[in-house]
Amino acid sequence: MGVGRACRCRARRTYLAERFGTDLLEDPLFRPGQAPAGWTGLVNHLRRHGVTDEEMLATGVATTASNGRLIDRFRDRVVFPIVRGGEVLGFVGRRHPDLTDADKGGPKYLNTADTPLFHKGAQLFGADAQHLAAGAIPVIVEGPMDAIAVTIATAGSHVGVAPLGTSLTNEQAAQLGQLRVDPIVATDADLPGQVAAERDFWMLTPYGLDPGYAQFPEGLDPADMLELRGSSQLRETLVDARPLAEVLIEGRLANLPPAQAIPEAAQVVAARPSARWADDADRINSRLQASMATVQRDLHTAVAEWNRDPRVAAQKPIQNITEVRERLAAASSRPPQERWAPLADELDPRLVRQGDWPALASLMQDAHSQGHDVATATRTLVAEEPLGELPAQDLRYRLVARLDIDIDASPQGTNPPDTTPGTAQERKQPAPAGPRPPGPRR
Repeated sequence: MGVGRACRCRARRTYLAERFGTDLLEDPLFRPGQAPAGWTGLVNHLRRHGVTDEEMLATGVATTASNGRLIDRFRDRVVFPIVRGGEVLGFVGRRHPDLTDADKGGPKYLNTADTPLFHKGAQLFGADAQHLAAGAIPVIVEGPMDAIAVTIATAGSHVGVAPLGTSLTNEQAAQLGQLRVDPIVATDADLPGQVAAERDFWMLTPYGLDPGYAQFPEGLDPADMLELRGSSQLRETLVDARPLAEVLIEGRLANLPPAQAIPEAAQVVAARPSARWADDADRINSRLQASMATVQRDLHTAVAEWNRDPRVAAQKPIQNITEVRERLAAASSRPPQERWAPLADELDPRLVRQGDWPALASLMQDAHSQGHDVATATRTLVAEEPLGELPAQDLRYRLVARLDIDIDASPQGTNPPDTTPGTAQERKQPAPAGPRPPGPRR
């Protein structure tokens, strides 16, 4: 091996060690490799061992350039095998971490092209059969590096699985359904990640699954969290996952008029196990102060449609995913005082009339951006003890005491200056490993 190639290999090994906190070189599960930067390193090597050009093309390790020459498909990439049933079906290569789309280094992730052995829509990266057979919880993430991070951080109690450059497919959802274990959806906190989580719900529930949802801070994905905040925080985020259905119901109740919110929330409830229906119907009724008869009527209609054919029923919300995207985008663009007003009215109608309401709404936005379940946290605090004479200030103090809110590092920058008594005492020191400014690099 030449000096230059040896240096590049050491750099990749260092990159993986920094990313995951451990040396993966000898890892029997992920088995990383290195595709050199040259055009024909693998092609030349295989030719010397008697492999024909047709065989290289058929297995997807080589491709034909525009000039007709056979070249390596994977170049200057960290490469991981895609394994199913103990057999290597293909590979996924992660672009050199120093390169961007502007550097003409190709896509961030490159898969083996479709071959007789490999079709990317039928495989899930990281789906280790041994851990899953032992009852590990599948965690659906967006990229292979996230999948590796989940499995490493949890020592296999959770197994990260990633679709290969596509949205979750029906074949992949069916594979997860066969495990009979409710997966956790751990997509990014940005708008595309939220939309992907909604779509994943409707792909998974026809197979009898009731997926959970792990909420990550804005700007951090699972691999970022492992690298910057450690395995314990990543594990904690996964353990604290709540039912994804509750997130979807909450979004409908908060952002749609009641006449539309009730039937759409009922669709979500109908897709869940029947043991959940009564509690979910009560939640809709109490949140909207709607007639229970109306809620039960819409739920009965949704359940009848779901029971006729779950996959057909799930296609309706999937086909309306553009409307979901628009609704989520509109909700995220609203100022905190407007965004959190419906929850505040539910908790205590006095909140929005208080002088401290803007500061409380800003704090709620900070907590949400940092991955906290604000709705559950505030409801729990109010249920434990009714708010006092100054409810907005009271709830603000309680939130700071209960949650680990890094106010200074908020990506939203929504906090007002320190103009109210006690604000300086509430403010915490920034965590030593906050979100990386350039964004995730899965």
